[in-house]
Amino acid sequence: MDLTFVVDRIRSQNLGFKQLGGSADLDAAMAGSVIPPAAFVIPLREKADPSEITMVTRQRITAGFGVVMAVMNRRDAQGAASLVELNAYRSPLRSALVGWVHDVESGEPMQFDGGNLLRLDGDGRLWWIDEFFYMSTFRSN
Repeated sequence: MDLTFVVDRIRSQNLGFKQLGGSADLDAAMAGSVIPPAAFVIPLREKADPSEITMVTRQRITAGFGVVMAVMNRRDAQGAASLVELNAYRSPLRSALVGWVHDVESGEPMQFDGGNLLRLDGDGRLWWIDEFFYMSTFRSN
């Protein structure tokens, strides 16, 4: 699943991330080479409804992706201060993505699907993922 268009959308909105990348960049970032605040767009799932038309394929596809964010606040290794900082990025991120239609010919507005804590490092670095999804229609003759 190519999510370059999501990375480009986040970049164009100037949300304040010092590091922004895709799933290929996430592993190295979680191993320690991250510059917070950072965001990484990763594919999560893709599901298609069965085609109900014979001789023509017409399927509704739901694609889910996550935006993994890393923030850091060394003043509080327990994570409370990092959570406050995280919220300063989550809200603008949702505003940039929710309701946005990346493919006006076959797509529908993006929607927020939830978020959760991935990891809290002992140095005040917090990893969070917000999940989004969008629907599109695949057609063939």
